[in-house]
Amino acid sequence: MGRRFVPFLLVLAVCAAIVVERADSAPTKTCGAGYVHANLSSGEKCLKVGQFCKIKGDREYHRYGFHCHTGRLSKSSAGGNSTGSGCQAGYSPCLPRVADLNCGDIAESKKPIRVTGADPYRLDGDGDGWGCEP
Repeated sequence: MGRRFVPFLLVLAVCAAIVVERADSAPTKTCGAGYVHANLSSGEKCLKVGQFCKIKGDREYHRYGFHCHTGRLSKSSAGGNSTGSGCQAGYSPCLPRVADLNCGDIAESKKPIRVTGADPYRLDGDGDGWGCEP
């Protein structure tokens, strides 16, 4: 009778191990809408643009699509010419999405600006595809 229970106990032990393994890998912190769950060296965090962050931990934030260059989280943009969450479409290099932007607000190192689509900031006054020309 004892030998009949050995395979049963073995199957039961394997099932218990699977349940324990799944429980360990599940996040213990639940993040609300608009937040990204992250496992950082400092523990589990819910990340969102604008939150305070540790500048020294910038590389850790990259795994979750964020940067921490100023002490506040910002979204990464994929590639130099992408229209990530912080880039206004239609300009190269990336220009921030703001209510209005003038050539005087843009660093000289970024000028001239290539206008590749709509020009909501009206930087290309002569319509030649270049804005903030010298």
